[in-house]
Amino acid sequence: MLYVFAGIFMWDEDTLALMKVSLPRPQTYVKVLENDSPQERFRVLEMSPVLQSGTKTGQITMNGAAAFLNHPEQSQHQERATLHYRTTTRLDMISQRLLQEAAPSALAGQTTATHVVSAVYFGAQAFLVFDSDCSNHEKNADIVDVLKIMTSTFCPNHIISSLNAAEKAKSSLLACSLYIDVGDWKSPVSFDEALEIYGSLPTLLGSKGERAVPLKVWLYPLKKLDKSSVCAALSGVSETLMHQAEYILEHLRKQIRICEDIIRDYINVNVIMQFPTLEDDVIAFLELMQEYQTTFQKGIADIVHIKEGKRERSLQDLLKRHSQSPFSAEKTNQWLENKETELKILNDFRAADITVVKSQAELQQVISHSQKTRVMCLTLYSPDVEDSFITALRQYIESDGIINDSLLFKPVSINDKKIIKVQLFIAANEDAEQTSFIAALIPGDDFPEYSVQFYHDGRIVSRNVKLGTKSDLVQISHIKHTSVSLKLNQPDTKRIERYIVEYRALGDDGSNNEPWKQIIFDTTSNRENCMISDLKSGHKFQLRYIFVEQDCMNLSRIINFKTVVTASPGKPLVNKLDRDTLRVTWLRAETDEDCPVLRYMVEYKEAGLEGWSSVQTEGLECECTLTVLHSTCYSVRVSAVYEDITSKPSEETPVPVDVWSIKLSERKSSILLEVLKLQTEKKPVELRDWTDEESEVKGFLQCLPYISQLRFAVPHNKTAESWDKRKRLFRLDLCLQAALHQKETIEETVKKLLSSVNYEKCDFLLDLCSHVKDYETQTGMSVLPALQPIYQSAPAVWSIDLSERKSSILLEVLKLQTEKKPVELRDWTDEESEVKGFLQCLPYISQLRYVLNTLFTVVCTSRTSRF
Repeated sequence: MLYVFAGIFMWDEDTLALMKVSLPRPQTYVKVLENDSPQERFRVLEMSPVLQSGTKTGQITMNGAAAFLNHPEQSQHQERATLHYRTTTRLDMISQRLLQEAAPSALAGQTTATHVVSAVYFGAQAFLVFDSDCSNHEKNADIVDVLKIMTSTFCPNHIISSLNAAEKAKSSLLACSLYIDVGDWKSPVSFDEALEIYGSLPTLLGSKGERAVPLKVWLYPLKKLDKSSVCAALSGVSETLMHQAEYILEHLRKQIRICEDIIRDYINVNVIMQFPTLEDDVIAFLELMQEYQTTFQKGIADIVHIKEGKRERSLQDLLKRHSQSPFSAEKTNQWLENKETELKILNDFRAADITVVKSQAELQQVISHSQKTRVMCLTLYSPDVEDSFITALRQYIESDGIINDSLLFKPVSINDKKIIKVQLFIAANEDAEQTSFIAALIPGDDFPEYSVQFYHDGRIVSRNVKLGTKSDLVQISHIKHTSVSLKLNQPDTKRIERYIVEYRALGDDGSNNEPWKQIIFDTTSNRENCMISDLKSGHKFQLRYIFVEQDCMNLSRIINFKTVVTASPGKPLVNKLDRDTLRVTWLRAETDEDCPVLRYMVEYKEAGLEGWSSVQTEGLECECTLTVLHSTCYSVRVSAVYEDITSKPSEETPVPVDVWSIKLSERKSSILLEVLKLQTEKKPVELRDWTDEESEVKGFLQCLPYISQLRFAVPHNKTAESWDKRKRLFRLDLCLQAALHQKETIEETVKKLLSSVNYEKCDFLLDLCSHVKDYETQTGMSVLPALQPIYQSAPAVWSIDLSERKSSILLEVLKLQTEKKPVELRDWTDEESEVKGFLQCLPYISQLRYVLNTLFTVVCTSRTSRF
């Protein structure tokens, strides 16, 4: 039947605005149509046989996407494929409550209108028909392959880049006819133009879908309105039966409103989009209830025309048929309660961020691709299975109310155990950081009404997991600093094969990212106690139990506990009795009877030694005397020692040091350097011994900037001569390393070392030159030029004993000075080679002086004449 929409409104705009429901339905799909038959076009446009007949007889004018029906049929010399684009935006509907109320005054006297629009589905469609001439019989790429690429993206550039050479050649020969609901398009167009238009389709309806057009319209018969007063028209019927009939009509109206609320409720939108069958079932139930309501009202209306004496009996029969029908309040209430429970469960899953899968294949894919080793899966009913009760309702309507055994079907209620199971499963999701929780709504005989399966590394461990088990088989008996003691109670039944205790540490922020650690007990071991050790003091942990039986696995709730916090002693006070003795006192650590302090550990740091040295008290006394020879102890701290752990150290107390006395042969210069950097003012360093290793000499060189004065202690086991020689060599090694690695500060380094020299500066500089020359001879390196700034600021007079030194060394030194200076000879040798060597020094000397009266000048003159 065809309808004419006259544009007449039954209700005013304010009423319609109040009672209109608009549900978002954002869905888009793109499909390639390979069959170009008329029936295929009717099917795609979802046209009923009546509408098909209207188009064939010319009663209906086709515009927009519907004009695709009039596209010329495919020729035998043509290749053709069609791209169908369909998008939906919203479903607008008026409240069923409005339809069930009394008819408005606008309906009075209305004789032409038969229906009112109750719902409209908005969106848009587009058909892009691609044709090409195939008369040349060349083997071309299939048009379908080209269009299938278009279904994956709306970006023209991406489509072009995805085509191979043959497909690009084929597409250049295509002509495209456009049939689109929105916009004014001229066709045919080229393939490239069609791509641009196709890419713009998602934006044609506007950002809010304001340009969407009706795709589907629902009509409501006006004859169903204003039937509420039918019961009042009955006479000769008992008041009790009248009330029963009115109750049934009110109940039907109430259930229709509940269905409408389910569809309209925004909370259900996401679930309905994932499970469209749920919405289909509710809509089907609503429509059947409306149809049955009309039938029941008609049955009451027919009783009016029966003789008054027989009305009572007729109404009794009508009420009896209703009570025996699938539309009875008991059965329909149960069905609606089930649907509301299903929706609540699915919404609870969504709120708990639990993934829901709908097939066995999807379940296996989630398990195999899970990034977590543990997967807990709850299997339930599937709302996608065929609803037998809806089928029973439909069969009753189609059988004109005839009752048979197949129509005695009653919906099975969702029992409380299933609801509790879901609640426990959601509550167990507290371990979501380590375990993936998924719900599988899968039909089939392999799955019970509800069960929980546990998977580990993709393999099923248990098909029957019981959650939230409250068991006293494992109890926490005692908590200490680093351990927790468990009491293991033996089970009364032998069904339990083993039980597993799992524990893990929580992060400082309460996060549970740490993996579970397991302790497995066999029930045959007869153990009564267990201790979990190596825990962190004052830290939060989680504990749970797993009991494995022959046919199931019981998982307890997670229990949180915290280990005992260790108390630290107070900051120690340090009294320096003498150079080698320190007296340390402190306030005792707070403790309790369960975890007492046994003793204290006093730790101290010494310059040049890595880590802490320590001593322990004999008992609980809060004082200690430290004896450290040549003490360079600079920091002290105290810890409390318990039975199972040592507390965190107290705050450190610095120890004042006047002179750093150190043996570098036993300590590291690098560690000494770190200590010197911490001091607020420079202090002297007294060396009692050292090593000649190059790395240690170089390390001590870095300490010099933090030292006010370098001193050398006199050892008891060495002669003065050997000790002086060793000191001189150490200074020379320091200067050599400075010339190699600290050229920019060489003058400051030498100046500091000269301050600790107890012999002439000239002798030190001459020794340094000799030392450097020996190093250059050994290594082939040139080092002496780096010392030039030192020798340029040399003493005003060079004083030298040539009987002990080589004149060649003096020559090297004199060459480094920028101006000539006097040379004072304290002694010399008469060896000809040395006299000749000194002769080469004379050009660099401003004046030659003598300490003794000799005839050295005469000798030089007489010998010079020989050359």
